[in-house]
Amino acid sequence: MHVKDKVCVVTGGASGIGLALCMRFAKEGAHVVLSDLRQDASESHAEAIGAFAVAADVGREEDIEHLVAATIERFGRIDLFVSNAGIAIDGGIETPTAGWQKIININLMAEVWAAKYAIPHMLEQGSGWLLNVASAAGLLVIPDTVSYTVTKHAAVGFSEWLATMYGDKNIGVTLLCPAAVLTPILAGKEDTPEGQDAITTEQLADMVIEGLADERFLINTHPWVLEKFAVKARDYEEYIRGLRADQAAADAKAAAVV
Repeated sequence: MHVKDKVCVVTGGASGIGLALCMRFAKEGAHVVLSDLRQDASESHAEAIGAFAVAADVGREEDIEHLVAATIERFGRIDLFVSNAGIAIDGGIETPTAGWQKIININLMAEVWAAKYAIPHMLEQGSGWLLNVASAAGLLVIPDTVSYTVTKHAAVGFSEWLATMYGDKNIGVTLLCPAAVLTPILAGKEDTPEGQDAITTEQLADMVIEGLADERFLINTHPWVLEKFAVKARDYEEYIRGLRADQAAADAKAAAVV
């Protein structure tokens, strides 16, 4: 999958990973549809790179439907749909139900709706690609945010299902599972374990371009993620013991600071 001359839709395109991807796709010669929550932010960033701006709240099915329709109306096709927009909510089982519903809609259902409305067009045109942005939290566990961990795990499972069902129908699927990336979500956590070995959004965009060109299902940004994932696959008991040990160490460190 090479993005030159392709129609590429990116949600959450006005900041962070999404903006970096929009900029890189435009540099590669793609027709970029930059979508974000607000129309003014979308238009401001889109104008700078010659992209087409379409506002969308990805937590609303009708907004995803409109985004796909607006792209088809403008360009006549969708070659790559990047479901990038996402949120994080810290907390454990005390997380309010409203918070759960919001993060489920944005981190998971937005990808479901993107596939629901984009895939029929891709099948009709004979090709297409979905790039779903999950997280290392979709392969492992992030202890301080259960809702982020759970929704990103679900996004991984959904992407695997899509690849299984549509891979033989000329619909490609790539799953991006970044660990620490210097984005607004990481703000204030650069010196914490979550921020270790953080890469820039430009470095991530390079990895995405390379991964799409190689038509890889999984794009990983940090080797240690797959090392831990391999432990999980080989010995689940060892993996859980390791998580508990890491959390105990973190709790002891926090108690010492207090």
